[in-house]
Amino acid sequence: MKTKDQISKIQAIVAYILKKVPQGLDYIHLFKIMYFAQQEHLVVWGLPIMDDSFVARRHGAVPTLTYKVIKSVECGRDVSDDLKDFYNSISVTTDSQHQLIKLAQGADCDLDELSESNTEILDKWIANCMDINSYKLSDLSHDKAWKQAKRETDKTGEDTKITLYAMAKAGGATDDMLDVIKERQFIQHALNDGF
Repeated sequence: MKTKDQISKIQAIVAYILKKVPQGLDYIHLFKIMYFAQQEHLVVWGLPIMDDSFVARRHGAVPTLTYKVIKSVECGRDVSDDLKDFYNSISVTTDSQHQLIKLAQGADCDLDELSESNTEILDKWIANCMDINSYKLSDLSHDKAWKQAKRETDKTGEDTKITLYAMAKAGGATDDMLDVIKERQFIQHALNDGF
């Protein structure tokens, strides 16, 4: 379960991307921008850009909370109270047989949630991904981290989370940075487990 702060940060990232692309994005473009930005932020800073968990699906890495909210908007399903603001900040329409995710009318991005490193990396990946066909972009995201998790998904039939460590390693993080990420994950797990 995500905290209010974690949800607000994920919402701000999605809103930032959608504000930069007002014509809207399909699922694949939005999710791959998020994935590549997450990966680069890990490689450069040793920290995730957001606390959304990515799982290995057929068309690449999918951020689970973001997917849940967008799919709920698309299908008109209700969400829990902690997700209402996120839910109300986006709209999903169908255009030429594709779903387009847009920032809802009147919604904006809370820039206080984003650091300078966040926006620089997001801007880079928005620019890098915009002119690439969705399926080619999907193929580009099939890195070693995705392949490792997808093999497990295919074995068990259950979504398998792509670890931050595997994501950073696939993105070319140095051994020193991988050690930093590993240590931070141990600390985070210890804090979450109440030790």
